[in-house]
Amino acid sequence: MKIRIRNVLFNFLAILTVIAVVFVGFNLISGAKGYAVTSNSMADTLKRGDVVFVKPVAFEEIQVGDVVTVEATGGKYHFTHRVVEVNEAEKTVITRGDANDSDDPMPTQGERIVGKMWYKVPLLGYFSILFLNFSRSTGLIILVSVAVVLVAANTVVLKIKSKKRGDSDE
Repeated sequence: MKIRIRNVLFNFLAILTVIAVVFVGFNLISGAKGYAVTSNSMADTLKRGDVVFVKPVAFEEIQVGDVVTVEATGGKYHFTHRVVEVNEAEKTVITRGDANDSDDPMPTQGERIVGKMWYKVPLLGYFSILFLNFSRSTGLIILVSVAVVLVAANTVVLKIKSKKRGDSDE
């Protein structure tokens, strides 16, 4: 029995796709959202390229030591830092990156906290970081283009192989 690289690659990609669908479904059902870590401000806990998955929590559930993701600059930017102080009266928290020497410059309003860290996946964020320089539509066009090129290349290879088999039968 001859093992074909194309079959192995196809099976690998099929398994990867199933895992990705299950993973995305799990996060949709659980309400978790993922954010790529783009700096080393939380080094040791989170590294650049990790993806942190957060779940929404009520402000009253946030405690000193929790790692939270915060919406900044009108929702276009997010950061994930550790809570170092909670002000219940003003519903604010003070955050700091584990690798930073000082607290973040301004208190964070409770409504800007997207959620508390649930878990992380190392290295998964590099894909997102790569596409940060592109708009979503440009990134989608690139992904679709790559998929079309791969399908076209596979079709060409199959046609060449079938012609070779047809020629050798004569």
